[in-house]
Amino acid sequence: MGREMGDVRMFIDRVEKLTVAPDDPGDIPGFETALQAIAHDDVAKDRFLALARDADQLATRARMFDIARNIGWLSADEKQAELARMIEERANRDAIGAAEVDLVCELNREHRLDGLAEKVRWRPEQSDLAGPAAVQACLGDEDAHRRVLRALTSGEERDMQVAQVYLRHRPVGDVEELRELTAGIARMGTPSGQVRALDALASLRLADPESLEALARLFPLAESESVQTAIAGVFIRSDYKAIDRLELAQTLRQHRIGPRAGENLIDVLIRRLQSN
Repeated sequence: MGREMGDVRMFIDRVEKLTVAPDDPGDIPGFETALQAIAHDDVAKDRFLALARDADQLATRARMFDIARNIGWLSADEKQAELARMIEERANRDAIGAAEVDLVCELNREHRLDGLAEKVRWRPEQSDLAGPAAVQACLGDEDAHRRVLRALTSGEERDMQVAQVYLRHRPVGDVEELRELTAGIARMGTPSGQVRALDALASLRLADPESLEALARLFPLAESESVQTAIAGVFIRSDYKAIDRLELAQTLRQHRIGPRAGENLIDVLIRRLQSN
């Protein structure tokens, strides 16, 4: 594998390219022979996997397991087992946050790791935490998915951040879940929490009339301009044609908080509602 195995992490981009087979291996003379020779080098394999397991950054560790799989040092099942141990180790050593959720969801973008959550041994006290729930949800756990959605309206900053990252990878398509989310946001007591939750909701590009009507009813009740602006942001990215546009425009004009110098999203939304 080259001089010092420790160099691998420094040149991981290059190593990845060298271990991915071209569309036609015949285009690179000696490619398959060289790869087979490396695959049978048990000393290099053991040193590489030890280095991978020691990597502090989970993203680096996951990439190195991919390399090991490409070379033939890990089978598909062995790679899954390594990933499960990686997640378990981080969960037992540190609190799982948004960065770990982002990584695991990305690793399972094509749902090839669904079911892996069952192989991770979670501590009992983690059962109600948003971070572990989001990781489990990224790995296909439906019960965990519902716990993450509840975290979005919990008012807890860390939990909401985790839920927001999760929703970027796993948008909500179920109408009932969307309605529960919208109702939960309306019940939240802190404007800053509502703004974060509304920003996450905007990414879902709502088209459900009942959810949009609930947001329209929330606008006059909002206690801050930031919440009203966030509501307008949701509508701008949604199919607001599903509700009465003129009535919504009137609600915005009548109940917006305070005069404002310059134009913001509320003005943009009103103009769009009137022009359409």
